[in-house]
Amino acid sequence: MTQDQFLFRLRSQLLPVDGWGAFRPGSRPAAVTAVLYRSSGDWHVPFVRRRADLPDHPGQVALPGGGVHPGEGAWEAAAREVEEEIGVPAGALTPLGAGPPVYASVSNFCVVPFVAWSPDPELAFNHDPGELEGVLEIPLARLLDDSLWLAATESWMGRYFMWDGVPVWGLTERLLADLLPKLRQALDA
Repeated sequence: MTQDQFLFRLRSQLLPVDGWGAFRPGSRPAAVTAVLYRSSGDWHVPFVRRRADLPDHPGQVALPGGGVHPGEGAWEAAAREVEEEIGVPAGALTPLGAGPPVYASVSNFCVVPFVAWSPDPELAFNHDPGELEGVLEIPLARLLDDSLWLAATESWMGRYFMWDGVPVWGLTERLLADLLPKLRQALDA
């Protein structure tokens, strides 16, 4: 399957960038992006490792993203956050679509996840040290391998995926639980 076929099939699996729905009333609106890019011929997704001293989701691994400012569209916020957090210019991203928003009661965030791709064969990340400890580049094939997702012994933690010694879990796992089957189906079609 060609790259164009995969991206076309994936786009058809996702909600429209401007038609994904609405944020939960009274919640804190946020948007994240799963950025697809090729490295050494394989698809990858960058994740951010948040600093441990942050007030929201400290120390966690997440997709790049953050709050939606008043008057700002959700995709605009997601693309802005990718640029601010990992240094990929918003204009270098091609949005493919969105997944349904997920509400996190602990932080009162309602998060819409977008999927975008970057055709840049030399994609480089420059993380914001004021907010992040670094960027984790995870191969999509590893994320799609169900055997690598483990059930936590603590019920509140749910499923998790270990990468570079840190777990991908919580809200990020909930967002991926919807997006990964769509990615798998687009690759397998």
